[in-house]
Amino acid sequence: MKTRFLMQQTIIAAALLITCGTANAGLTFVPTDTATRTEAFNIGGFATLPVGSTLSIGHLDYTGPGSQTVTYTFLGQESGFNNKFYDNLGGTTLLESDPIGTSVSSLVSVLGPLNFKFEGDIGKFAFNGGHWDKGTSIGLIGTNMVVGSTTYQYVIGYNDSAGKKHLGDWDDFVIGVSAVPEPETYAMMLIGLFLIGFSIRKQKMR
Repeated sequence: MKTRFLMQQTIIAAALLITCGTANAGLTFVPTDTATRTEAFNIGGFATLPVGSTLSIGHLDYTGPGSQTVTYTFLGQESGFNNKFYDNLGGTTLLESDPIGTSVSSLVSVLGPLNFKFEGDIGKFAFNGGHWDKGTSIGLIGTNMVVGSTTYQYVIGYNDSAGKKHLGDWDDFVIGVSAVPEPETYAMMLIGLFLIGFSIRKQKMR
């Protein structure tokens, strides 16, 4: 009975781990600096973030486990340039002319900065985890944010034209990012769970 109880507790703990882990599964934002808005963040569907409010700038990383489908969703923009978002891994692009809610996805398995970039003024790029051209940067708008009827693990904003990476509004191109583990990732976790339970049972039988 005790062995069965231990196995049940292990199963419950693993289920909670899987459930809670999906909140920010596979992704983390790595701050490299702090910036202050010199213009208000003003995108439909979001609360206005005023001049003087601060945010972290940095890069969005994939942390695993296994392979996960990362989806990027266009949430809006307020810019004088024709900005673009490139999912370099998937070979797809989001444009300002796309309807709000348009998404692109790619299967990610390599740990580290996600392979995407923003383009502002022609030929002016901000690479996630890489080089930012003068006046550009990538900022964290929020985590586990509900926009419309959808929750996004991370919402990030591109700053295209302030002249310095620390100045601007970070609403020149806004995307929501979420990751969903592939079925084989869950399968591996369940196999590990089974092996733990089997080991506990074997030890109790000795």
